[in-house]
Amino acid sequence: MLALPEIAVVPGVESLSDLLAPLRQLPWGSWQAFWQSELFWDRKFIIFLYLPVIPLLMLLAGRNLRWAIVVTGLAFVGYVFGAAFLAFWLASCLAFYALSQRFAIEVRRKDVWAWGPPLAAISIITLYFVLVHTLDNIKLGAAANSWLLAHARWLYPLGYRELPWEPAWPGSNRQFFYLILHRSHEIGTAYLVMRMIHYFSEIKRGTIPPERRTLLNFMAYVCYAPTLIQGPIERYNEFNSEIDTCHERRLGPGLLVGLWRMGLAAAKMAFTLAYYGPWLGRLGMFSKDFYLRPGEVSSYATLFFAIHLQVFGFYLVLSAYWDFVIGMSRLLGYRVVENFHWPWIARSLSDMWRRWHISMSLILRDYIYFPLTRKRWNGVVTAVVTFLICGIWHSADGNYVVWGLVMGLLVAVNQKWSRWMRDLDRRPQRRLSAVRRAWMRMQPLPAVCSWLLTINVFMMSGMICLWGQGAIGVVWELIRRPLQWALQDWGITLEPLVLEKWR
Repeated sequence: MLALPEIAVVPGVESLSDLLAPLRQLPWGSWQAFWQSELFWDRKFIIFLYLPVIPLLMLLAGRNLRWAIVVTGLAFVGYVFGAAFLAFWLASCLAFYALSQRFAIEVRRKDVWAWGPPLAAISIITLYFVLVHTLDNIKLGAAANSWLLAHARWLYPLGYRELPWEPAWPGSNRQFFYLILHRSHEIGTAYLVMRMIHYFSEIKRGTIPPERRTLLNFMAYVCYAPTLIQGPIERYNEFNSEIDTCHERRLGPGLLVGLWRMGLAAAKMAFTLAYYGPWLGRLGMFSKDFYLRPGEVSSYATLFFAIHLQVFGFYLVLSAYWDFVIGMSRLLGYRVVENFHWPWIARSLSDMWRRWHISMSLILRDYIYFPLTRKRWNGVVTAVVTFLICGIWHSADGNYVVWGLVMGLLVAVNQKWSRWMRDLDRRPQRRLSAVRRAWMRMQPLPAVCSWLLTINVFMMSGMICLWGQGAIGVVWELIRRPLQWALQDWGITLEPLVLEKWR
């Protein structure tokens, strides 16, 4: 047996064997203890079950590949999310296709109000989004649940069917059954809405020719399983162009890239599960008391960096998912769009949103922000409306609505600041321009300051999404402690904020 060299990595770690111990301690061989309760804790990671289908798809091309994508995608939806949701998904896709075909006719008519068809399409897509969130919370009682388990258990999603060969989903509550499936962001409907915003907008612009708008092309676009649940959000023309030519890229460099991205996804998940997640847990960052009573957190650094560490953990998990989706698709020869591009080097909020969840950001930019800008809406209002829609799209609860308003205002401030800086550069004779030139000559200090401000503002905004009103207590505590130190000689006492609960 090869002896591992002893190294001192961190205090308490004397050898590489010690460093790898957390990885070995994970119950890799147990489906229930690890693969389902840990790796599949968020339903989007159930996409791993689609991997065995990829070698079959690699044998096909053109029209046959599209049929296979539709059939396997629907089978995946039915098996993972249940027959009830499969029926809802299929009905939704077919209804949107029929609506789009009618929209393509109405939007070219000269005898109707020009804004009539677009407003009708926007209204229907919005009503669908509201319907999904309404059905999302409708649940059947214990009696109906018992009858369904006895007579129609395949209506249930994976983990709830109580079949002997399927382990139970961790934390599943069999006292009720959600009519479709709880949490629309984990079952693809939110991403279907975003795709329909793109699809209908491009039909209006005339960029999708009629011969491209076949039912088979459309169903392949909305049923491609790897990106169905949580993106990336492909553009319709690009998706179909890739599918037309993907058989040419299935071997050689594309295969190596696919395997590399899947390996990178596995490494990120292993690191998160074995090291990063447990470390955050030991710091108490998953405890509700951390945000309900931040005054009891002794370390100021822990309090300040708590949200930074949690958002970075979220990034690791989400980027691992997209790495796996991109890698799996590259095996097929399909080049899925990237969703992250080094977001941690962004030096402005505008730059951050060009690097973070790129496919979603570009949809919001191209079909909401730019159209409102072209209609000469106020810049602040345009940014706020765009991010308000972004927040509601993520979740209709109050936390994300507030986050959307705050982020929209922050981006608007960032844009006004950038325009002011460009104006100073165009007028070198002004006194403030001289100050700016002197500051910029001190590089890299200006770049570092811009980076620090951007990262901290972006991270702190995440506190609103994750913890809602609990963010108020943390922000107050971060302000209170240095103020208390400054005012201690004056005998002034500032009390920490204690919350019983938050929204």
